[in-house]
Amino acid sequence: MTEIKLVVFDMDGTLLKPRSCWAYIHDYFGTDNSDMLKRYIERKISDQDFVKADFKLWQDSTEDNVNQEYINKILDNIEPIKGAKELVEHLHSSNIRTAIISGGIQYLADKWAQKWGIERALANELSDDGKGRLRAKINVRGNNKGPVMEKLMSQMNVEKSHVISVGDTVVDLPLFERSGYSIAVNTEDSRVIENADYHHRSINLSELIPIISKLAKH
Repeated sequence: MTEIKLVVFDMDGTLLKPRSCWAYIHDYFGTDNSDMLKRYIERKISDQDFVKADFKLWQDSTEDNVNQEYINKILDNIEPIKGAKELVEHLHSSNIRTAIISGGIQYLADKWAQKWGIERALANELSDDGKGRLRAKINVRGNNKGPVMEKLMSQMNVEKSHVISVGDTVVDLPLFERSGYSIAVNTEDSRVIENADYHHRSINLSELIPIISKLAKH
């Protein structure tokens, strides 16, 4: 490992408490998208079809108009994982740049990136169409983060050996593969742990500070 210049974080389950902000919204409405999720994982439906099915479930569950503002208010209740703020602040004080690559929702990524001074936040955009109904722009496919990571590294002019990635699920393995060092957090998934260079067992992310500081000195 050479000089660390960039740490790339997954968001849901890594920096923020819910494993998935999409699932968090489903929990709020009491809706179940497990059938569509299975079809999506099996690649039988597109990203857009999957998201549209979510929107329909949410809207059908309430008489209120489920628009962008409505969803953002739900997302505002999501809290960060312990020590996330301290870890990011330490990285910045060490002149290490940070970024988020998430299959979650852009509003949430932007909100916490702004709070913590994270340089880049890449996720999926929700907005209202002309009739006040939700629509989505898929920037980060949940099952294909690799190309997004490659593009980000190119834009930020950093090489693999200068990058650390941090994630919690198998969809983060493409981030691990494109990093000089990878860290698994908030997980007991053997597939994630086995493919990471380090498994952080503590629920406090600030306890990663000495680990990364030691790497930065090598």
